[in-house]
Amino acid sequence: MNPLLFMPSPRDIPQVKKLWSEIKYDKLIIKYKPELTAYNEAQKFFLEHTEYTHIIICPDDIEISKDNIQILIDDVDNYGFKTISGYMNVDESNMNTYAMQNNCDFTKEITVGKGSWIEELPKETIFRVDHSGFQCQIINRYIMQIINFEDSYLDWQISRLCKELKIPIFIDQRVKLYHRRMEQRDMVKKVRKGEIEGYTMWIQDR
Repeated sequence: MNPLLFMPSPRDIPQVKKLWSEIKYDKLIIKYKPELTAYNEAQKFFLEHTEYTHIIICPDDIEISKDNIQILIDDVDNYGFKTISGYMNVDESNMNTYAMQNNCDFTKEITVGKGSWIEELPKETIFRVDHSGFQCQIINRYIMQIINFEDSYLDWQISRLCKELKIPIFIDQRVKLYHRRMEQRDMVKKVRKGEIEGYTMWIQDR
């Protein structure tokens, strides 16, 4: 397995950036670009660079360590999962409500079809969900070749596609992440308005 870590990054959270520097895998960091622009650019880059087998989506408001990454990579190597992630709090005010759902109705728009946030974890170390909110999610090349990102709720679009393709989404609860969702919201607003010039960095770090 040869992964590419993709960091869509409208913010500059020191705790997150420090951990990134410790992860010794290639990274594509897309700074200060609107979400859809960043994801479409990352998809194009990944598909053009066929040396990479999987993309790992690492949003810049999640603390992700090198050990977190390695556990998920080992899961893919050992069990052949097409997609797997860790898990995290929805935001800082909901530390025991996690950014993943079951009971989703993917035939409807997310505003009506979304399921229930998970608050209690199962006994199994690795378990299935209907939807994972890009919680340091590994996605294989096959899925990335098919997905067509549009508008918003990009994580929901991946989950809906997996449902259509009958690809299970797994969570490894050994990978518990801290989600700093409410930090630097002013930066996110400026990026959405195009007030900050964006750029892309490809860091080859293996």
